[in-house]
Amino acid sequence: MSPMLQVYKRYKISNADVRTIPQKFQSAGLIKQWVITSKTVIEEVDGNEDIMPVKFAFTDFADLSDYMDDKNKSVDVLGVVISSLAMKTITRNSRQSNVQKFVLLNEESQTVLLSLWDDFLNNEGQLLLNNMHSYPVIIGRRLKFNNYNGVSLSTWFDSALLVDPPIQEARQLKNWAMRNAKSIAEIIDAKSYIKYNPALSLKRDQKTTLICNVTASQKTAWVRAKLSFEQIFQKYWYMSCAKCYRATAADYGMEFTCNSCKEKGAAMPRCRFDVDLIDDSGVIPASIFGDLAEKILTFTGLEAMDHFNQNLELPLQFVHEQLKTKTFLVHIKPVQTQLADARQRYTILYCSELEPKMSHAQLTHEPESVSLSCDQQAENEQLLTAGHGGSSSKVRLRLSQKFDETETVSTNAFDSPHADSKKKAKLG
Repeated sequence: MSPMLQVYKRYKISNADVRTIPQKFQSAGLIKQWVITSKTVIEEVDGNEDIMPVKFAFTDFADLSDYMDDKNKSVDVLGVVISSLAMKTITRNSRQSNVQKFVLLNEESQTVLLSLWDDFLNNEGQLLLNNMHSYPVIIGRRLKFNNYNGVSLSTWFDSALLVDPPIQEARQLKNWAMRNAKSIAEIIDAKSYIKYNPALSLKRDQKTTLICNVTASQKTAWVRAKLSFEQIFQKYWYMSCAKCYRATAADYGMEFTCNSCKEKGAAMPRCRFDVDLIDDSGVIPASIFGDLAEKILTFTGLEAMDHFNQNLELPLQFVHEQLKTKTFLVHIKPVQTQLADARQRYTILYCSELEPKMSHAQLTHEPESVSLSCDQQAENEQLLTAGHGGSSSKVRLRLSQKFDETETVSTNAFDSPHADSKKKAKLG
């Protein structure tokens, strides 16, 4: 019966079975379903109206982060597709799946990535790829959230994608895109959509969590914390693909085809290092990458590499002293790989220095003081004082002996532009 039904055409359907949807498959308030069988009568109805008289309740891109930690929540969005990333094949639940990210744009020139999986990619995804030049508009229904670049969307088993639907809002968005083709081309060239966008993640009244209450089950968390890495002996950079930031064993400047994004480009050093995030309640380890890392370090990845190759330590004493006086608003996400001591580690998605009056303000929905157990106090004291018995300036071993490239950097070590490498031992 399915070949008889085509999207956006009108039909008169009778004698369909009405059944209750099993509870485990119910979503978005849908509890009843039609079951069309060979006894069902389907008649196409000629319609003179060019625009379908339907109304959808779309979620604004700026409001998506409100639902990040609600696993049962799904949203409907409207956007124009302007670009796509490379398709990837991954293994989920012991079976291979294909996924490809598409870039959605709204009239506020905000972008969000939408991942299409398997059948969605084979059907609607191919239609989008074939018509990318004409700015296809899509309605995504019952889409799920994930934390790639702070906020992104993904298809789910009960999602639906409508490509260039004949509704007023879609027509208006397509016309807007065609009028702004030059600006859209600039967005595509800048590729800002592969970077974290605080405009979609950060709220004016952003709620924060005490470090002792951060758990790995949270997709992301916001904390107010001090950053410290004075006692962590590390390299401060890794060699990466200039396109997708994945780690590579290629030498600096070498042209190579990336195993991840499949694009050809030069290998470039990228800034990356580990820090401890500290507040009055505890300490957690985290890694920081790219522009954020360079801003904190005050050195670029290239400068860090040059110091390393010359067996010179970065002059960071002033940086360490300044960090002791600053507090940051930090957005973090957990990573799957734990440290050798079984501590959960995190990736810093975003951080911004707070004004002094804000850094001392009481946290939203958090107690003003926290009572820690003896074990927690001992652990925090050990983390905060580790390494005070020695100074990194006393280390005389050649740096390259401490950081064996083949062991600490692999092409699988970085699952995203913000992924992590192994934590280095602290100086004692």
